[in-house]
Amino acid sequence: MENKIQERVAKVIENADILDKRAYFTVDCEGSIKRKEMNYTIPAMVFCKNDELFNENLQKECNKIERENQKKIDRLSNVEVETLKINFVKLVIKGELEFAKKYGKELALRDKEEFLKTLFNLSLMDNINFNKPLMALAMKEILNTIGWKDEVGYLVISYFTKQRFDLNLLENLKETEEEVLNVPESLKLIAYKKVLDSYKYTNEKKYKAILLEEIKKNKEISHNEIENEILASLKF
Repeated sequence: MENKIQERVAKVIENADILDKRAYFTVDCEGSIKRKEMNYTIPAMVFCKNDELFNENLQKECNKIERENQKKIDRLSNVEVETLKINFVKLVIKGELEFAKKYGKELALRDKEEFLKTLFNLSLMDNINFNKPLMALAMKEILNTIGWKDEVGYLVISYFTKQRFDLNLLENLKETEEEVLNVPESLKLIAYKKVLDSYKYTNEKKYKAILLEEIKKNKEISHNEIENEILASLKF
């Protein structure tokens, strides 16, 4: 799979300018909110074993109308790791991509594990329906396989910042001591559980409460072909 990832990364880099979206979250003056779904190219690049399916998804997700010219991400070598982490979290939640990508890159290059734990923690804070844990899991595989690539890192951090955070459950649910033992075969729930199990988190009991709440609300979900392929790779 390592060779496949390397080949696919080259294709993603070639098309990076037309794989991003200018906005994942918009609201108009009447209060109408629109959210676009996550682009599955990055997770498919890592977890999809079927080359034809990956290529079809890549072609489908490329959109010249959404073109965003990407530039090399600058380094911030004079900033301490703890400051990088703190500022990265603040900037991602505030939706400030231009600075978040610089702090994220520098943190990933200086302390990969700290970057991944921070990204994983951010994904657990948010609405499970946004599938940020899946994107975080894909980023981990990419970093472990080929290291940091500006174009890939940009697409991941762009999604985290542009798909604006919904912290309602994090703010309002109470912590739980209950363990999460059985997770339905839902891509978003399994990805969340895998991220939850990856590290120890200060807010771990709150994240368990979020997952249990979402499991209670879970209805039988029909996944599309690319989601089923990714799910097959992730299942416990």
